[in-house]
Amino acid sequence: MNASSGPAPGSSLSAARRARELTDSVGGRTVDVLVVGLGVTGAGVALDAAARGLSVVAVDAHDLAFGTSRFSSKLVHGGLRYLASGALGVAHESAVERGVLMERTAPHLVHAQPFVLPLTPLVSRSQAALARAGFRAGDTLRLAARTARATLPPPRRL
Repeated sequence: MNASSGPAPGSSLSAARRARELTDSVGGRTVDVLVVGLGVTGAGVALDAAARGLSVVAVDAHDLAFGTSRFSSKLVHGGLRYLASGALGVAHESAVERGVLMERTAPHLVHAQPFVLPLTPLVSRSQAALARAGFRAGDTLRLAARTARATLPPPRRL
């Protein structure tokens, strides 16, 4: 497409096109789940519902993962950043919810992600101690949330 030609006929988004495509996508059938918004949460909900055998229609104002999700790490963290800021209740709640996702709600979608932190000679002793304290704090949150070691292994030194 060049600036003078504009979009091809019928290719631009409009309310009429959206209505037509929604009607065409369901073909007059009742749909079990309508997911509005296809960020990380919406896409996960749509995937989970479809995996459970439900009929799903997913719509978004833009493209898949257009908004905040395109900048996300896609990690389900366990509250360590809240712990660092002193928000103990929020940190605990986040760790509990991570455990629920990993063990009950979405074990097929959420998995432990191992990290390696190289402590080279360029890393000072105080920086290394801070890193170890952070890993221990994360494991303490895991224990407080009652997430099994088999689900989320504790930190280890290589």
